[in-house]
Amino acid sequence: MSNKLFALGWDVGGWMGKNNSFVLIKADSKSRELTWYYTESNHQIKEGALFELNNIFKELANKKITKSTEIVLGIDAPLTFPKQFIEFLSDKSEYIKKPELEIFNPLAYRETDRYIYRQYGKKPLSASFDRLGNNTTVVISHLRYWKKTYDFEIETNNLKYNKGKINVIETYPAMLKPGKYEKAFPPIEKTIPDQIKAGTDQYDAALCALMALQFGFNNNFDVLPSLVFPAENRAIYKEEGWIYHFDIDNIKNDRS
Repeated sequence: MSNKLFALGWDVGGWMGKNNSFVLIKADSKSRELTWYYTESNHQIKEGALFELNNIFKELANKKITKSTEIVLGIDAPLTFPKQFIEFLSDKSEYIKKPELEIFNPLAYRETDRYIYRQYGKKPLSASFDRLGNNTTVVISHLRYWKKTYDFEIETNNLKYNKGKINVIETYPAMLKPGKYEKAFPPIEKTIPDQIKAGTDQYDAALCALMALQFGFNNNFDVLPSLVFPAENRAIYKEEGWIYHFDIDNIKNDRS
């Protein structure tokens, strides 16, 4: 594992939206130094096009991605749909019965969504039943396009950091704040530049980047709280993905 990497946070704004936001962090695990790159403006996907990863880096930091560049992308959107929803669409004999609660509907929610619900009492939006599916298709399209366009490997649904590849994780910045337009809990807020204002898309992208950074350093960047990783013996998380998030129970009451 390198002691230096780039963490790119993407707050996804949908196909037609104008509120896609990117924040880039260059991090050094030895010096604990964070260098932030961001703009105050948001981005819209141009008609007939997709975002170019190299252009994002060039606009933010005037840097070009090479095979030696260590990168983790933290994205505020599901990277997959529920496994049973995919099977439901492809198998005409597949059906379900009414669940006890909406969160237990296997067509609407993944196992990682149910983990968040059971552990923290929060219910993520459904990629298949809510408007969030718009953002999910944006992300999946970009990841597929970047895999075909660039001369490097992109690894998704990661359970650990893979050196030499662009690692992509799903993040959930809303969990890190008491409310939608409020600052993050103190242990996280203190790492974010004052110029990135709470309640903005840039702020959520910054939270995504911080979680991506901690993933890349395998929870060894001690300036930040620890990420919660999935249980390695649960194959469903490899299939459906995992929502990476800081250990909220240990930080939401921390006023340091």
